[in-house]
Amino acid sequence: MTDKLSYPTDIFQKTRNSILSFNIFNEIFVAFFGLMPFILRKDLLASAFQISLFTMMKPAVAVLSFYWSSKIIRTKEGLKYNVVIGGILARIPFLFFPFFKNIWYMIFASAMYMLFSRASIPAWMEILKLNLDKNTRQKFFSLGSVLAYAEGVLIALLIGSFLDSHVSGWKTIFVVSTIFGLVGVFFQFKAPIFGENIVKNFDDKKKVGIIKPWKEGFDLLKKRKDFLKFQIGTFFSGFGIMLAMPALALFYVDNLSLSHTDMTIGRYIFMGLGFVFFSPLWAKLMNRFSVNFLTGYVCIGFALFPLCIFFALFSKIWFYIAFLFYGITQGGSHLIWNLSGTLFAKDEDSSKFTRMNVSMVGIRGLIAPLLGGVLCEIIGPIILLFISGAISLFGSFCMFRKKIYFFQKESF
Repeated sequence: MTDKLSYPTDIFQKTRNSILSFNIFNEIFVAFFGLMPFILRKDLLASAFQISLFTMMKPAVAVLSFYWSSKIIRTKEGLKYNVVIGGILARIPFLFFPFFKNIWYMIFASAMYMLFSRASIPAWMEILKLNLDKNTRQKFFSLGSVLAYAEGVLIALLIGSFLDSHVSGWKTIFVVSTIFGLVGVFFQFKAPIFGENIVKNFDDKKKVGIIKPWKEGFDLLKKRKDFLKFQIGTFFSGFGIMLAMPALALFYVDNLSLSHTDMTIGRYIFMGLGFVFFSPLWAKLMNRFSVNFLTGYVCIGFALFPLCIFFALFSKIWFYIAFLFYGITQGGSHLIWNLSGTLFAKDEDSSKFTRMNVSMVGIRGLIAPLLGGVLCEIIGPIILLFISGAISLFGSFCMFRKKIYFFQKESF
């Protein structure tokens, strides 16, 4: 592996500045976007079906993003265009929130955001892989994430009471935060790309087709059993969390009667503190242990979240403890999920690994949220929280088990 000293100083500095600046400006938008399901239920009285559809649309459109990155990521110019155009298209619909007063436009805007923000991730990760060595990449990616979550804590102190006292204040905040998000995309555009040729003899007129990206992805899983194991574990863990999303939105409003202030304190302050203080530890652990080993503990963390939320019925302190645990877990998940492609790839093109991560999010997103909405109507949110935790815990079992027999007769 090439060491850090082999990279030009200006490439190193400009890439570092792009990572940190993007995270700082973009977090204002990302932080508020995280409140969307709660806003849908509390402010717009969205039904369980609409919340399920909203939750489903976010990851499901990741399937379409698979084609976006498969086509234009393979050239030096394509990497930059992928990140910038995707970033702009992801955020533009939120500028029109003041002119649309219905839930369906919010669902559409959210789908656009998830489609193009997910689609640009493989290109962004590949740029970081080209510009920075492994340890430096993990260091600055972690630092950027920590600064962003710390910023989220400060945002929570400002917007909670504002939203409680201003009925439609969320529309204004979305417009302002979108503008800051677009400034963040500008800093991504300023990132250089190290290297003369990313892919030699690339035919930019060659059609991607409908089947080919998927065939390449599943061929990769057959070839790399360690990566397949990673996908199995994260699939069940992520499926459990997605299954609970409709139940959580209803549980917060109908069972716990939370205010905007309560939600922002839990979602941003406690979750942010867990993320900020434990992300550096996760970054150090990534240098000592394998991705799959650490992912097993991430799955356990996600399994504990709905259980702690349940105990909030007896004391609100458990609501805050749940988000503290979730922040600690998210600190590891964020690093592992985003950087796993570059780590599994080693000296190969990392974008194909990251694209597979994105597409698997989309596959489980097509199933889990709608299933969660249906189950929530049938058995209620409380039982569904326990089912969600059990499924995420099974993901941990898959990561720690040495032999798995899911997809073929021979174990891996």
